[in-house]
Amino acid sequence: MIEVEAKIKISTPSEFREKIKKIAPFIKKEYKIDDYYTLESLKSYPKKSLRVRKRGKIYEINFKQRLSYINRVHAKNEHEFIVNNIIPFLDLIKDFGFKHWLRKKKITELYNISKNFNIEINSVENLGWFLEVEYLCEMNGIRLARKKVLEIISKLGINKKDIVQEGYTKMLWDKGKIVVR
Repeated sequence: MIEVEAKIKISTPSEFREKIKKIAPFIKKEYKIDDYYTLESLKSYPKKSLRVRKRGKIYEINFKQRLSYINRVHAKNEHEFIVNNIIPFLDLIKDFGFKHWLRKKKITELYNISKNFNIEINSVENLGWFLEVEYLCEMNGIRLARKKVLEIISKLGINKKDIVQEGYTKMLWDKGKIVVR
């Protein structure tokens, strides 16, 4: 699937909760711990990495390939699979040379606009509060998804210029919040 998204730094999540509830029902609140691994040197921010997220008794392995950044909205090709036993997987990637370089912790409040179309309010440790609008689509749906993401941002009273280009990992890297092993 292609992830089309925009993220905005916010200071008052309660203000946005009320606005969001008018267009999307609350689904759930979730605590996420994401560990990132890369093959690259850690002298500069890695261009590629994979994410391991624990979800109950399973682990989601995720890799995103950047496709475009147009009109302040990202489009990324997202690859994801599940691993039941993480130890052999981590042994395998470490044997191939992957290094654990970052841990991200966040609390997510998920709201669902429609199938594959969500709004999140995220509290990210060491970074603060963010609002994300995300649409999952096929490759031929990127243009429409980008338009819908921007429409929701406008409905929430957010100026397009307030969209943050950097991802959470880059922001954490810039703050020096990395794990070097």
